[in-house]
Amino acid sequence: MAKATGQATVTVNPMFSLLLWINTVLCIVTLGVMVWASTEPDPLSKVRERLFNACEHVFTMTAGAFIGLLGGQSFNS
Repeated sequence: MAKATGQATVTVNPMFSLLLWINTVLCIVTLGVMVWASTEPDPLSKVRERLFNACEHVFTMTAGAFIGLLGGQSFNS
């Protein structure tokens, strides 16, 4: 009987997958809200400007989180 060679297997942690999905949803929703908030003619109202700034901050953090999550995951192999 032939012996199986040691092949690398990929295992996906369900919590990591959930975290990626949450991050993706946050990124898409904040991007959509930023596009919606910027459709009002200039000048933006104070409320929309604050909403845009908050979404911009969250979008920037989620983009950085993608880099950290995926970059860190590749080194755990």
